[in-house]
Amino acid sequence: MPAVTPSFLESYVVQGNRHKHYAESIEMYESLEIHADGKYPGRLIEERRPAESDEIKNYRKKIFVPVTKPYFTKVYNSLQKIRKSQDWSINFSGELPSMISDEESPKNYLMHQFPRNTSITNWLFNVAFKYYLVDANAVVFTYPMTFEVQPNEYYQPYPRIYDSDEVIDYKEGKFYLLKEDESSTYVENGNTYNNGERYWLIQADVIQLFEKRDSGIYEIMQVENSLGYIPVRHMYGLIKEQYADCALYESRLAGIVPKMDEALREYSDMQASIVQTMFPTMYSIQPQACGRCKGVGEIPKENSAPVKCPSCGGKGLLPLNPFEHLVVAMPRPGEPSVPTPPMGFVQKDTNIITIQDGRIKQHLYDALSAINMEYLADVPLSQSGVAKQVDREELNSFVHSVAEDLVRILDEVIYDICAWRYGAMINDVNELLPYIPVPERYDMLSGKVLVDELSMMTQAKVDPSIINAAQIELASKKFNDSNVKDLVVLKLKLDPFAGVTEETIALQQTFGAIDKNDLIIHANINKFVTKALEENGDFGNLSYEEQMNILRTYADEQKPKPVTTIPEEVLTQNNI
Repeated sequence: MPAVTPSFLESYVVQGNRHKHYAESIEMYESLEIHADGKYPGRLIEERRPAESDEIKNYRKKIFVPVTKPYFTKVYNSLQKIRKSQDWSINFSGELPSMISDEESPKNYLMHQFPRNTSITNWLFNVAFKYYLVDANAVVFTYPMTFEVQPNEYYQPYPRIYDSDEVIDYKEGKFYLLKEDESSTYVENGNTYNNGERYWLIQADVIQLFEKRDSGIYEIMQVENSLGYIPVRHMYGLIKEQYADCALYESRLAGIVPKMDEALREYSDMQASIVQTMFPTMYSIQPQACGRCKGVGEIPKENSAPVKCPSCGGKGLLPLNPFEHLVVAMPRPGEPSVPTPPMGFVQKDTNIITIQDGRIKQHLYDALSAINMEYLADVPLSQSGVAKQVDREELNSFVHSVAEDLVRILDEVIYDICAWRYGAMINDVNELLPYIPVPERYDMLSGKVLVDELSMMTQAKVDPSIINAAQIELASKKFNDSNVKDLVVLKLKLDPFAGVTEETIALQQTFGAIDKNDLIIHANINKFVTKALEENGDFGNLSYEEQMNILRTYADEQKPKPVTTIPEEVLTQNNI
């Protein structure tokens, strides 16, 4: 459609019209946001306790602790390891057109001079990544930081993210109406106001910016969209509902929400249980009647209604002070005797706190299990002492799906950036785009999990080659120093009996099934590898056969020299 007038926005700004998935997309966004940002989950708690007074609700809010936020942070930090994958890369190849200098090249702009974040990689993992995890219906609108540039200057495009509540309406391929999060400042009738609301309307041929003021809606910018398409990209995730021109998406972390909600609700209840148990409730038999009001609770006042007794507060009984003696009147004739003692404390069952704590940990464990990351959770009491089980295939499948989404977002945003900067100079922007492969190798598991796995493999007598491979993975995980890591990996790789038990080696030696050189290398592997690295700095880069030949040479040198026996007749002839 052509450029619109400000009246186009009235149905949205004044009447509050929104796209068909607007309310549900915000609800899905907020369901994860309370765990990601640690916001107070008022709706969750009030649904569980609808009859509580405002005083109790306010007290719950005051003592609230975001118990689920650390677990979301664990997931976030673990998925950040995608960036550290050995095969994560952005590869720029091909020759630049002659009209584009190296200083203005896509590689230089995206990797070294990117506005605000230095590189597009930093933008993806430090800015966009959390939005992607929390809000699958957010969008990325890429446009120049300023449209006013000289003919010999390049645009400086930057991708801006708009939450679900800022995506007012859209029809894919036709238009997007986005609302700026920050209020704008404007001047009217000599007065300055800071309550302006700005709206972008993006179409394939024109981009417009409107501002809502107290006096009405005004267009403040209109530029031609030189791209010829709409540079707005969706975060995506799991498809929930799809129509011809719009869709509703669900975050790949949505599976953690139900159990994390339960953990929040029960943690709030546990806080109340702890407070009630920490401060015991005192009981006592009824003390004496107040002497001032004679047990009535009110004091008559001349020419006026009775007033509340200031001594007993209107209760008619002497106030009870736990730091003073309790004075109890003697029983009258016919009344039961005074109990001994006349006051005490209510005994409360503290087991419920232990039960609640275990249930909360189980909820968090189950939440992380929904995305195959239960190894990040504290082991529940019911599983205490049991090694954490990890389904690597399921975990890698989940992480790979996230990595695919990230690469797609990066590909699309980079395309939009290059289209803004170079679209008027070359026929095909694709010639300038880098190649970004989806990484396949992820270092997700902690050292503790790897040790548990290795221990279980050893107990189960798994094939030594598999145990050896697990030891190499553990060494790569534990040692950041490349020299130490290389030494350990080489030892495990070159030891002929790595992962084999000493009992097995002894048994094979008994039957003569072991080469003596291999046995010497096994017994001296640390010394031999260290010596080889000292003598040849390039030892680690040699082929396996070349490395083993060097170690066999060391083994030959290690063997005892044969003792030559001189015949007795020779000794006699020579008078020895």
